Amino acid sequence: MKTHRNDNSSSTPMNDQIAKVVSVFIVSVQAKLAASIGQRFNAYSAGKQKLVLVSIVAITIAILLTGLFTNSYTIPALHQSYRPATHIGMASDVNLFVRKDAQLTDSLTKK
Repeated sequence: MKTHRNDNSSSTPMNDQIAKVVSVFIVSVQAKLAASIGQRFNAYSAGKQKLVLVSIVAITIAILLTGLFTNSYTIPALHQSYRPATHIGMASDVNLFVRKDAQLTDSLTKK
């Protein structure tokens, strides 16, 4: 039985059924988790509930501020050997700093 088609514009009934089963499973797990957390949270006194909420908010703010001021990606520095990208139509072996009268060619030409 062929389950994969090259035409991605329409899905097969089998794919729809699989998606339905997976989505029902995900929603049921989320509902059970929310009910469990709700029962635990409601077991606390009002003062402890406020303390838990304030601590969760404080931890979230700390994580967001840490991510704001921490460099997770640095832009690499340009070294002295940096050369600008070769323009389309210019031979790739052209050195722009030495020869200004270079012969422009396309990728199909062998000049």
